[in-house]
Amino acid sequence: MHKIAIFLAVLGVACLAAEYQFSTGIWDQAPTRGGSAGSWGEWFATSFLNDVGEDVNIIELGMPCCGPTSGTYGWVVWYDVGGLVAPSGPASTADSYGPYTPTDSGSTYPPTTYTYVDLSGEELTVEDGTYFAIGYDVTGRGGQVAYTGHLTWAWYSGQWDPDYDWGITALIQCRAETADIDPPYVDGMDPDDGEADVPLDSNIVFHCKDDLSGIDITTIDFKAQDTSLSGGRFVSPSVALSVTASPARSIAGHIDIDDSDLNDVVCTFDPTDDLPLDAITCTVDGALADRKGNELGDDFVWTFTTEGYNTVTDSTWGRIKSEF
Repeated sequence: MHKIAIFLAVLGVACLAAEYQFSTGIWDQAPTRGGSAGSWGEWFATSFLNDVGEDVNIIELGMPCCGPTSGTYGWVVWYDVGGLVAPSGPASTADSYGPYTPTDSGSTYPPTTYTYVDLSGEELTVEDGTYFAIGYDVTGRGGQVAYTGHLTWAWYSGQWDPDYDWGITALIQCRAETADIDPPYVDGMDPDDGEADVPLDSNIVFHCKDDLSGIDITTIDFKAQDTSLSGGRFVSPSVALSVTASPARSIAGHIDIDDSDLNDVVCTFDPTDDLPLDAITCTVDGALADRKGNELGDDFVWTFTTEGYNTVTDSTWGRIKSEF
């Protein structure tokens, strides 16, 4: 079973991120009995269907247990197991795994303290519409309740032994959130694409945005160029630059990055001198990435013209005379 909780990203960003809960019982349910390698199984496992309508990342595993630090296969995850079935092999066949330390190091029976394992940095992505299995090494003991109708298994004597045959359910739960597979984007340019008569003493502002993971500010690479004298190009976002006879002249300046909100990073380019009387092409490099490594891809390009540019005859001689 699963419950769905929706929450807004911080600082009023106009996006929604979804969190999902998968559990074999009531969330954080207290066990009424326990099992262990000495009396039942070495690992407990269960499977779920990701039917929430989108890919998700498992971010936390929760289980009531006690005992020493687990071995290598402490928490285990299998992807696409094909149904509400046990994994096809032992813990060593898991697609993702790692150790953990139970919160309760004693031998409480039944173990009532949940241990929560943070898996947010593991990038455990479960595709929409697929079945996945999760489990854990019970170390000392793992928590169980009377059979709830949810299938769980214990690894015992070299096989996954069904708990429901014994009228019990192992308590296992996990939290997942919307998987971030979307690239960042650029928005809120000022001056905007195609804008004319921009004052020569203007700064250039743009926003690097990512609705879920936030921007990796180390990947921000921006340049402004005086382009009309090198071919008179006028381009728009996502349109490739045409080949010209001479290179564009880069405009010197300093970029200030306000990363107080990583979902909406505000970049301000302050030119060293006034902007030239010209068409100005701005480029954010396609290597711009979010904190999950999703990249923008193509360069983001926009162009504007400064004040007085459109009153000058579109010829080299007319441009030169306008400077005097």
